[in-house]
Amino acid sequence: MRDKRIKNVKAEVLSDNWYTLRKITFDFQKGDGSLETQEREAYDRGNGATILLYNTKTSTAVLTNQFRMPTYVNGNPDGMLIEACAGLLDSENAEDCIRRETEEETGYVVSDVKKIVEAYMSPGSVTEIVHFFIAQYDSSMKQGDGGGALDEQEDIEVLELPYEQTLSMN
Repeated sequence: MRDKRIKNVKAEVLSDNWYTLRKITFDFQKGDGSLETQEREAYDRGNGATILLYNTKTSTAVLTNQFRMPTYVNGNPDGMLIEACAGLLDSENAEDCIRRETEEETGYVVSDVKKIVEAYMSPGSVTEIVHFFIAQYDSSMKQGDGGGALDEQEDIEVLELPYEQTLSMN
C-alpha cells in the first residue's frame, strides 16, 4: 500500500540513455499537515547483487578491479576501483544473477551462496536495491579467467587478497 501523504505524482523522463533518469513532481503532506509540492530526480538502473568470496583455509578474499567513470569524474585519479563482484539483475532473481556474475567476472563457479542483506545504496537519488551475498571459494571452483563480458565493455582484473589487506583498504 502506498503512503497517503504522497499525492499527485508526475514523472518526466529526462534521459533514457544508459539507464533512466526521471524528474518526479509530487505533493507531500508534511508532519504539520500542510501540503508541499516537491521535485526530485531519480536514476533507475534496476536492482543489483554483489558477493564477497572468501576462503577460510587461505584467509583470502576475491575482489575485482575495474575502471569506473563516475569515480574518475569525482576525483579518482585513474578511475580504477577495487570492489566486490557485482551486477544488475536484469530479469533474473538475485541468487541466479550473482552466480552468473561471479563466473563472468572472477572465473569462479559457486553454488552455495548465502544472502546476508539487501539495501538501497543511494536512496536520495537512485532507485537500486542491492542484494548482498557471501560464498566460500577454493581453487577447484576456478573454471575460467573471469574478466567480465566483452559485449558489456568490461575489462576486469581479478584480485585474490589476504583478509588483512582487504580490511585495511579505504
